[in-house]
Amino acid sequence: MKTPEPPPLAERRPKPRKRVVFGGRISYQDGKQYFDCTIRDLSETGARITLKPGQPIPSNIYLIDKLNHIVHESKVVWNNGREAGLEFVKSFALSAIEDKRLLYLKRLCP
Repeated sequence: MKTPEPPPLAERRPKPRKRVVFGGRISYQDGKQYFDCTIRDLSETGARITLKPGQPIPSNIYLIDKLNHIVHESKVVWNNGREAGLEFVKSFALSAIEDKRLLYLKRLCP
C-alpha cells in the first residue's frame, strides 16, 4: 500500500496567506545592516518575500512593512536565493515602539 502524500505546503500553513505586492525592508545587526525587499504573500503568522539575486539574509531579522508601518520580528524558515519564507515571532506597529534598542526601526521606514 502506498503512503499518502502530504497536503500541499499552502494547506499545511496555520493561517492562509494573502497575495500582496508592496515594499518591505529587512533589518538586522541592530540596524547596521538593512536592505529592501518585496513582500509577496502575507498572513498573521508569516510572509514570503523576494530578494535581489545573491542577497544574503540571516536567520533572525526584522521585516518592516513599509505600507502599513508594521514591524515583524521574524525567523527565516526557507530561502532559495530569490525568495524567502518568514515566520513571525512578534509583530508591532512602528508607532508603538518604546524600547530604546528598537528605535532605529523607525528611522528605517520613511
